[in-house]
Amino acid sequence: MDTFEKVLQRRSRILIHSLIISGTLNIALITTFFTFVLKERKGVVLPMAVEMTVKEASLSNQEVLQSFLGMSYEKLVRELSDELHVEEGQRRCDLALAFLGAFHHFDVERAFSGYPVEKRVITLEDGKKVTLYSGLSEGRFEGIRNFARTEVWPLTPEGLFREISLREEIPTTLKEAFENTTEYFVIKRAFHRLPYNLSEEALFSLVTNGNWNEVKVLADQIQNSPDGKISDFIPFLMPRIETGSKLAAYLLVLLEKDYALKKLDDAQMEKLLSLLTEKTPEIEAFLSEVKNGLRSDHMQELAGKPLENPPRRHIVQPGDSLWKISRDYGVKVEVIQEMNALQSENLKLGSELLLPPEYPN
Repeated sequence: MDTFEKVLQRRSRILIHSLIISGTLNIALITTFFTFVLKERKGVVLPMAVEMTVKEASLSNQEVLQSFLGMSYEKLVRELSDELHVEEGQRRCDLALAFLGAFHHFDVERAFSGYPVEKRVITLEDGKKVTLYSGLSEGRFEGIRNFARTEVWPLTPEGLFREISLREEIPTTLKEAFENTTEYFVIKRAFHRLPYNLSEEALFSLVTNGNWNEVKVLADQIQNSPDGKISDFIPFLMPRIETGSKLAAYLLVLLEKDYALKKLDDAQMEKLLSLLTEKTPEIEAFLSEVKNGLRSDHMQELAGKPLENPPRRHIVQPGDSLWKISRDYGVKVEVIQEMNALQSENLKLGSELLLPPEYPN
């Protein structure tokens, strides 16, 4: 009869052999799986943003090119379905896509979803340049057609900005589309880092109350900044002050006070003073410096005018907290504490709190 030790040794050998066989089979299965997958995926190109070389080209059929130049956005979208050959492999649908991108702010890159595309640049008789997208497969072009048909706002950020500037009533979908652009997002993030509370409506109005180049320059500045902050507000704020933005005037005093005091000419200062109607410590201090400075008597008289808007007031109610009041009025907790000299977050029922005037648009 086998001893306990012999039985244990025999079972151990069996277990070890089983594990070796099992491991070998697993390795074989895994190898087979990867071989199959790689074989199946051979030649498949995954979507990725690849910078392609842009080549110069020319088309001799200027009559056709000029006809596309005069087409409306809607007509060009319909032309995306016309595959009639024009010249050198270019179809009418290819020309329609090129002219949509060049003259109607159609977001071609977004329609391509990051896929690499060959580009050819042609020059029209009037010197304008148009980018052609060569060698598009039928499946790729069908995706572009679907994008044009189904996307509510298939426009570039600049195109969305221009649509907003042309409308008195801005559709919610258009506003949301622009707010989702990279340019608006980085500007919004930079302004929210400031120690001043700006409502979403006020910020949107500030950004869109100007021209696209100012927005683009500011967004690029923020993206190129190591800390993602705005280093120079002046080129962005001054044009908005000229168009009557009270918020831009207020921010110039807060963020670029020395520039406002020393660099503005009398016409610019008069415009700025006409927009400063908010009674806050920062505005009052700025007006005092203008009044007691070297400006003309007229400027000093304007700086001494009474401010129109007094601070808001809030009576502490049951259940109130600094956080709740901050949320209800759109004012940072720190600002409420500073304006009311609060040493803690405890509030006395029935007491009155001073709050900044509502920021104008």
